[in-house]
Amino acid sequence: MVKTDKRALIAQMFEGFEDSVLISYKEGRTGIAYCDNEEKPASAVICAGDFYFCAGDASAAAEVFALAENNSEAVFMPLDESWTQALLALDKGLVRTVRYRTKMPEKFDITQLDRLADISALPEFELGMIDEEIYAQAIKETWSWAFVGNFKDYADFADNAFGCCITHRGRLICAASCYSAYSGGVEVEIATHPDYRRKGLATVAGAAFIRECAKRGLKAHWDAANTMSLKIAAKFGYTLKEEYTAVAFGED
Repeated sequence: MVKTDKRALIAQMFEGFEDSVLISYKEGRTGIAYCDNEEKPASAVICAGDFYFCAGDASAAAEVFALAENNSEAVFMPLDESWTQALLALDKGLVRTVRYRTKMPEKFDITQLDRLADISALPEFELGMIDEEIYAQAIKETWSWAFVGNFKDYADFADNAFGCCITHRGRLICAASCYSAYSGGVEVEIATHPDYRRKGLATVAGAAFIRECAKRGLKAHWDAANTMSLKIAAKFGYTLKEEYTAVAFGED
């Protein structure tokens, strides 16, 4: 497959695929695309962080896999079942995984978000915005890379994205940020350092971030990787729209 900058042409191949990352790609803000033929592409993949969106002729599955085989966090997002079958047939340790597409409320309850974002009951932690110092911490570690990693550098992140973070003695331990961004919205990325989970930090950071999105008039798309993420989203007013299949590396 060859790298291509023909975003409009490639984006047409993903019509009907509901994901805000693809909107960001079409606007030229996120992602790199590859296809089999730049003039008349039959197969294409859009790579955006750990996500690999696949469309067209699934006979290119082996070539698409080659782009991601060194990324243990890779998630393949197939446009249809033919891609799922083709990727699994490679016998490379890939398995089906269920993800959850959510629906945003018509209007977020700001009073509820204010309540959930209140960190006063956890005085040892501090809630703030991702600045250059926090960006530098986030980009260095696997668990936090996706908070900022889909942007070229801090300047790009500061100009086109934002995030709400929680620190402990200056150390980044939780955040909700823009996995990707487009002119009208963002894809939510939320995570907590393994040593600080089950303290309610993700709820605080998530509420602060969703509140900030609402203030800025931006849609906040929430694609849940698991039921825990879905439960957190429900606190903010999201409801389950549908389950869908992705493909990822299985647990060792």
